[in-house]
Amino acid sequence: MSVAVGLVETNVTVDPGGETGCTVRVRNTASVVDQFTLDVVGDAAEWARVEPATMNLLPGTEEEARVTFAPPRAASVPAGSVDFGVRVRCHEDPDGSVVEEGVVTVRPFVELAAELVPRTSRARGTGRHQLVVDNTGNTDTTVEILPSDPDRLLNFRVQPAAPVLRPGTATFVKLRVRPRRRFLLGPDRNLPFQVAVARPDTEPIVCDGTLVQRAVLPAWSPRVVLVAVAVVVALVGLWFAVLKPTVQSTAKEAAQVQTEQLSQEVSEVKIQASEAAETAEKVEKAVTEGMLPTPAPEPSSGPGTGPGRTNGGGPQGGTLENADPETATDFRVATNASPTTSNTFTLATYRPAAGKVLWVTDIVLQNPHGDAGVLQVRRGATVLLETGLNNFRDLDYHFVQPVRFSAEQPVTVAVRCTNPGTTACTPAAYFAGQLVPVPPTPSPSASR
Repeated sequence: MSVAVGLVETNVTVDPGGETGCTVRVRNTASVVDQFTLDVVGDAAEWARVEPATMNLLPGTEEEARVTFAPPRAASVPAGSVDFGVRVRCHEDPDGSVVEEGVVTVRPFVELAAELVPRTSRARGTGRHQLVVDNTGNTDTTVEILPSDPDRLLNFRVQPAAPVLRPGTATFVKLRVRPRRRFLLGPDRNLPFQVAVARPDTEPIVCDGTLVQRAVLPAWSPRVVLVAVAVVVALVGLWFAVLKPTVQSTAKEAAQVQTEQLSQEVSEVKIQASEAAETAEKVEKAVTEGMLPTPAPEPSSGPGTGPGRTNGGGPQGGTLENADPETATDFRVATNASPTTSNTFTLATYRPAAGKVLWVTDIVLQNPHGDAGVLQVRRGATVLLETGLNNFRDLDYHFVQPVRFSAEQPVTVAVRCTNPGTTACTPAAYFAGQLVPVPPTPSPSASR
């Protein structure tokens, strides 16, 4: 190594936008004349310089150079300690370079700028603004947002109220401005206010803004009300002057025509009734005098062979012909099905008593809890109705042709539950109809 390097000051402090420096001594320890090149390495190299940058030294001599640090006043140079090195390279011995290290401390500074966007808002209720705060300094800082209005006519809402500003960034603060009182009609009112950005030991930054408060009812609403009143008055006058007499005249004419038609029909009915009375009187007189034969009873087609007849001559059992209020019935079939992901149904069955037929005329499906899944109404194993539980809360069916059930083909309500989690499905079905007895089948000997 043919050079010796030493820093007179190894730790210096500098303000952003200012300058500071330190001295470096270079000594030629070789036996020949040599040229030395000086530069700064490290993070501070962009804003540091060495003067002179080159020097020629005789053997055994030394010379001083000045290292100057001038960081810009910007957020790109953060506050704090920055390591640097002064590198000295020999012309005669390129591999024998020497680096002497030091530390330069950049002091912090804060510069803020604020803008209210928009400066003027227009609203009947709440005006919306944004406060844009720029931190062009080189360190974090916390500020306080303080809105105010001189007349105390406004309420404010700030979010966030105490933001932390990062260096080299813009922070957006939401500001809601709401008037304390509203007015129904009238011209717009200008309500000025200010927003201050404050931090300790510094003068606050103040932004001016205005809320233009509008009336609750728009300015054109009175004219619309007047026009509407005028239209109503005109329609009322038209009704009483033109339409009402016309309607009354038309109604009278229609009533008169209808009355004449009814009178004519009544006259015709009276004539027919008179003719029918005369005919009945003649028939009765003829029967009394023996002129007309008394009608014989209609012969039966045989025991148990007529339609709707039993061996005793009554209506057949198991049909609606022998239904009466005493055979009317209704019942409810409730279910409780656990959720499943398979195609498995939970069954609930109502089986009519042996020897009876159930004719169902009305079915009401009930899903009061809004369960999810599929519900079926079956006759035995045959599916008669199928519907999704999601599609209804109450669903009713009424049949012109009643549906027949028996002990061999009972009423079955099947449910497949697809509720999320473990909540069970609890739909139900209400049935109404006639429960009609069926007489025993007659033996062959009894029919002979």
